[in-house]
Amino acid sequence: MSASRKAFTLIELLVVIAIIAILAAILFPVFAQAREKARSASCLSNLRQYALATLAYVQDYDEYFPQSVYSMDNRILMPGSGDRVFTVFDATMPYVKNVDIMVCPSHRPGIDFVALLAPLGLRGSGTFRYSSYAMNFALFQDPALPPGLFDQDPVVSLGAVGEPANTTMFYDSTYVAFGGTPIDPICARPSGAFGWDNFPGHPRHSDGFNVNFVDGHAKYYSRKGTIPGTSTGNVPTYTLPCDLSGIPGGTPNT
Repeated sequence: MSASRKAFTLIELLVVIAIIAILAAILFPVFAQAREKARSASCLSNLRQYALATLAYVQDYDEYFPQSVYSMDNRILMPGSGDRVFTVFDATMPYVKNVDIMVCPSHRPGIDFVALLAPLGLRGSGTFRYSSYAMNFALFQDPALPPGLFDQDPVVSLGAVGEPANTTMFYDSTYVAFGGTPIDPICARPSGAFGWDNFPGHPRHSDGFNVNFVDGHAKYYSRKGTIPGTSTGNVPTYTLPCDLSGIPGGTPNT
């Protein structure tokens, strides 16, 4: 008497495949969210390290923050000159010692600063090219872009920051070109090629972004979150996600 052979029927196989497909549809988004949480945590860690590196620079330079841009070739940085640009990222590099800290895992390769300088007739320093983070233009003053603001745009001292815990330094950002589509409907279109309004907060982490502050801490904010602090006219210093430049007590949107 021959032994009978048992096997799955076609219906049973289809049921198993359907169950696997349902489980995959449920679990894959969960896995994707978990991966994004890990990338966001890594990005937040980068910004904490960057805050400490920047504060180390400040302590070594008589408690003054670096200005955002300098010319490496001439006394005055002029668009169209072909000069190499020394940025706040270059100034803090000896304290960071790792360009990877400047790139968020969710935003590779990051903002191409060399490509942004090229249309202005300027060059990069050769020290770095990409960063996922933008700076507070009011804290790291920008006297050379546009030129002619030198005396009106002096370096900022640590003592001049009245609310260190509420004053931004660096944050998750992207670049929006002149006349480009804003990051959010509430944001205005950028008015130039290289200003605070070209670098909004970029809500790449579950519709939010990471920010570090002058007191050294870093924190996650939702797209429409609120950072405390008011400026001239008792208006909020920061409007998320459009504007993260300004120093509470001073002029917003600087």
